[in-house]
This record gives sequence, C-alpha cells and structure tokens, in this order.
Amino acid sequence: ALVEFKEPQFDSNDPVLNVAVFRKADWARDVEITVRVFENGCRAEQLVDERKRTFSFASAGRQEWLLEDLHTADEDGDGFVPPGGPMNRGTDCDDLREAAFPGAPELCNGRDDNCDGQMETGVVNKAWYLDGDRDGFGLNGPGTEACDPPSELYVEVDGDCNDARADIHPNIVEKCNGS
Repeated sequence: ALVEFKEPQFDSNDPVLNVAVFRKADWARDVEITVRVFENGCRAEQLVDERKRTFSFASAGRQEWLLEDLHTADEDGDGFVPPGGPMNRGTDCDDLREAAFPGAPELCNGRDDNCDGQMETGVVNKAWYLDGDRDGFGLNGPGTEACDPPSELYVEVDGDCNDARADIHPNIVEKCNGS
C-alpha cells in the first residue's frame, strides 16, 4: 500500500506525523514502510532523503519510528534544501535567501539567484558609459549593456562631449575661456 502525504495534510511547523497501518487479512505479518523526502515536488530527481524500516505486526499494538535525521532543512522556506544528508542531495545554493533556488529569476544583485553557479546570467538591464576622465559622466554614445559595470571606468550617466578633460561635462558652469 502506498500512502502519500502532501500539503496541507502535513504541517511543517509540527514535525509529528501519525500514520495508522491496518494489516489486511492476506498480508504478511511484516510490513516495510518507506519514508521519502522530496524537494519542491515528488519527481524522482527531486528525492533528497529516504528511510526504510520493517515493522512486525505479529500482535496488535502501537509501534513508533522516530526519524530525527531526515534531510529536510529548508531554512528560507522556498521548497528547496541545500546539498547534504546521507544521499548528498539538495539543490538550494543559498538556503538563507528565499529568492535563491534552481529556476529562480536571475536578478542584478551580484549573487547567484538561480543556482546555476554563475551570477547575473542572462540579465541585461543597464547601459554603462566609459568615463575616462572620471568626472562622473560617460562618453556620449550607445554605451555597453550589462548588469554590472565592465570596470571601474564605467558609469550609468552619459553626456560627456570631451571625456579627456574632467573640467568639461554637462553640469559644469560655462566660462568665457574659449573651451
């Protein structure tokens, strides 16, 4: 007999789960029970821990099985557990951030959000402009699109018509000096 427990039948705040097994007349006296822990679903590739135990029902009565060491720690509550446990499975790359798990959207934050081992893969949402004279304004032009600046010489503001001189930029007060 297969018994599955899914939300909301199991309260993750209360780790006690009582299961009643009633032996049918044609069953043997020994019953093997398997407890499986899955990550964010019940597909085989998401199995992170498993325990089996055989119970003998030679006589009626209550039998207990205390499973204290199942690999179920999900500190951020995103449905994914970090690698570890006896099976050394789990795919959460940062179990302290709910926004970090396999398949999460990658954000421009200097972190690996989707657990692919890389930061900002596929994220392009800013234009960066070369600021050679370090006046805070980059050269006019199309700029370089990236999540983070390509180097410390890039800024998010363009408009500098002369990037060789720091005293020439859009916020400078014009002087009658021929420049």
